[in-house]
Amino acid sequence: MGIFTRMSNMVKAKVNTTLDEAENPIELLDQKLRDMDEQLSKAKLNSAQVLGNVHALEKNMNLAQKESADFEEKIKLALAKGNEELAKRALSKKVDSDKKYATLKATFETSKVQAETLKKNLRGLQDEIEKTRNYRDEASARYSNAEASKTVNEILADVKTKSNTIQIDNIERNIAKKEALAQGLGDLREVDDFDSEFEKLDAVDLDLELEKYRSAK
Repeated sequence: MGIFTRMSNMVKAKVNTTLDEAENPIELLDQKLRDMDEQLSKAKLNSAQVLGNVHALEKNMNLAQKESADFEEKIKLALAKGNEELAKRALSKKVDSDKKYATLKATFETSKVQAETLKKNLRGLQDEIEKTRNYRDEASARYSNAEASKTVNEILADVKTKSNTIQIDNIERNIAKKEALAQGLGDLREVDDFDSEFEKLDAVDLDLELEKYRSAK
């Protein structure tokens, strides 16, 4: 298992463990995404160093190969001029260059495979972060809906509680009392009107009485 796979699994394990204890899992996911982005940046830096080493190895390998080819030309030239001693010295340097090239090539091939593996794992970590980011957005929407539904259900449950029912009954009784009082006052007014009608019948007609005084004169 590669370092990036282990890193990804560790992050996911920590996320799953802490999510169970989180009051707000979305805030936790945001923090974990920040942590994953930070680890990705570090992984990119380390990968860049490895890739840089691969390029440096390739460059040195090509230089060693070029040196070997140059020494081969010098060997031929020295032999053509009849200078075997110089040809031997050039041959010795060519042998060193060939050994150097062989060593660099072996190291280059190994490092190149490692670099390709790192790049593959790096892309895997990037994909994992993207999946986590997408899940965060989905989870955020679900969490918001759940919170809203919870609030609505709590309100509805509170409205239907016994205490609220009693309060409504009390209000209804108070209204009924007020209505009864108003009706009673209305009935009393009707009684007062009834008695006042008879009182009017017994009332003295002042105009009529005054007319009696005029007739007596």
